Amino acid sequence: MIPNRRKFVHTAVSLAAAALLAFTAQRAAAADKAGCRDFDGMMRFQNSAIALCDSRNFAEYTLPTGKITGFDSHTNEAEIEAKQDLEGRLTQLLYTVPKGASSAEVFRSYKDYLPSAGYRVLYEAKGPAFGVSQGSFFESMGPGGQIVGYSPDQSRYLAAVKEDGAAKTYIALYIVEYDDGYNPMVTVEKGQVVVRLDAIQTGELKNGMVPVSATEIAKRLDTSGQVILSGILFDFNKSQLKPDSRPALDEIASFLKQDPARKVYLVGHTDNVGGFDSNMQLSQARADAVAADLVTTYGINAARLKGHGAGPLAPIASNVTDEGRAKNRRVELIPQ
Repeated sequence: MIPNRRKFVHTAVSLAAAALLAFTAQRAAAADKAGCRDFDGMMRFQNSAIALCDSRNFAEYTLPTGKITGFDSHTNEAEIEAKQDLEGRLTQLLYTVPKGASSAEVFRSYKDYLPSAGYRVLYEAKGPAFGVSQGSFFESMGPGGQIVGYSPDQSRYLAAVKEDGAAKTYIALYIVEYDDGYNPMVTVEKGQVVVRLDAIQTGELKNGMVPVSATEIAKRLDTSGQVILSGILFDFNKSQLKPDSRPALDEIASFLKQDPARKVYLVGHTDNVGGFDSNMQLSQARADAVAADLVTTYGINAARLKGHGAGPLAPIASNVTDEGRAKNRRVELIPQ
């Protein structure tokens, strides 16, 4: 198996037996747009590439759970038979699929996969049954523009939700076979499948951490000279970043790209559990891990980043309680 690929597995059950149908998904294809990556916990259709992406730490989002019957291009407001108005972290991805696959095939693969990832389907529709204004709706509120706005005939749509305690993740999956429309940032041929995947995370995550936004990072550095990077997460006594750290890393990278002259220190801190020397080494390794991810995933110049480990030497809370120790285990951003 090629190391940088994962399997997308779904099961078709017959009266005789269950047959496994697999297709691959890539973590970071060479053709992916720089700075774009799959939504955590979600696979992609085989050999597809991320053409465009967008993310916001907090956004309002209308999730269609019924037919889209009208659209006002002046106000960008849609008439929808059933919907959910959501607020939370929004990730939007536009994938292009190599020619040969149909929208029906790609849609079926996603639909078969989603239950294994913990998602429950809320609504699905195809072609005209999803409404005459479906293309206008998706064109107006996310990456792709006319590429997803002018090709409704072979479209497929699905809304789903995954519940994790008080937190919920909603998925809006819109798949078309490109017919018409122009976007200077996307090259696609007639009949080629394009996938728009929107993910909205609402409620409180299990760890209770909310990443600091790019705007807030800039503000805090200017006002207090230091930012505690909530949402940078590691397993106990390890320096490998957990997948749940991605939203926070997205915001740090966004801040650094908005201010390309800025150089920063990434400072790792620990609680006082364990030996002093091991905590110093661990804090250094964690700071270096954040710096390395910003370089490899987002293309930030390594010369702008310097990791430093402070270990248990700068607590912000008492190490007597679990709550205090949790606060002391952190990574901070400080201007150079």
